[in-house]
Amino acid sequence: MKKDKRKHDPIFKAGQKAIAKTQKQLSEHAPLTPEQVHEVRICTKKVRALLQLYRPFCGKTAIKAVEQKVKKLADGLAGSRDAHVLQQTLSQLAKAYGSDQDIQPLMEYFAQLNEKAQRTAPTVHPAKSLKNIEEAWKNKIRPKREPDFDEGMEFSYQKARKLAFDAESSDQDETYHECRKWAKYYLYQLQMSHYKKQADTKAHIALVKQLAELLGQFHDRCVLESALNDLLQGKAKRAQALETAALLMLSYLAEQKRLDKERCHRFFESLFSYSCNPIVELAS
Repeated sequence: MKKDKRKHDPIFKAGQKAIAKTQKQLSEHAPLTPEQVHEVRICTKKVRALLQLYRPFCGKTAIKAVEQKVKKLADGLAGSRDAHVLQQTLSQLAKAYGSDQDIQPLMEYFAQLNEKAQRTAPTVHPAKSLKNIEEAWKNKIRPKREPDFDEGMEFSYQKARKLAFDAESSDQDETYHECRKWAKYYLYQLQMSHYKKQADTKAHIALVKQLAELLGQFHDRCVLESALNDLLQGKAKRAQALETAALLMLSYLAEQKRLDKERCHRFFESLFSYSCNPIVELAS
């Protein structure tokens, strides 16, 4: 596609809009606030979702080239955010567990890890990185024909649908994580399309959002489970109370993950019972 045809590319226009909105909130020199880190990470997720819309229209290599730049920016901001989410997930589970005293040593341990992570400023420059991403997008993505949201979202829906049924049949955590990624892509694509304003599609978009949030919760619990196993398998000395708390939480986590999967299955049956993406039919 020639550069003068960019005005007919609604996907690129949506990306420019998302990037420009985030850039306005940033300063080239001031350190990022936690709120700014969050906004930049949301922007990277939206851009990655938009890039997937090109799957039916151009080669995977070009998409991956731009996506790698987006991933590099997101990864550079991940440390402090991930530590915060880890502590937040543990706090929510501890509250539901109902015995703060048993889990308190674990709460203190992860609070210290989070505090340490928040003191480490990100070494990336998001304003510059976002500009580079937009330039790479403009230069590397060359659709073979005029792209559109509908065909791109059909690809994402089918990808999420296959992964949902694979997750249900295999019960492997990793497949749920892959499904989460594509459900999120599909959700962001819907939210950036013209369908978000149509009354007949709101219920479908709300269901997709609920599934994405549930899969996100499941993912966070799996990350916590991995962190707890690392703690128990580590060679560093630890107090008996901390080890006991970690074992109690691992046992509780296993049951919560099982319940999460059961809830996911109900969403899978509701959202992915259609052989094709239902959004166009719902809007008509």
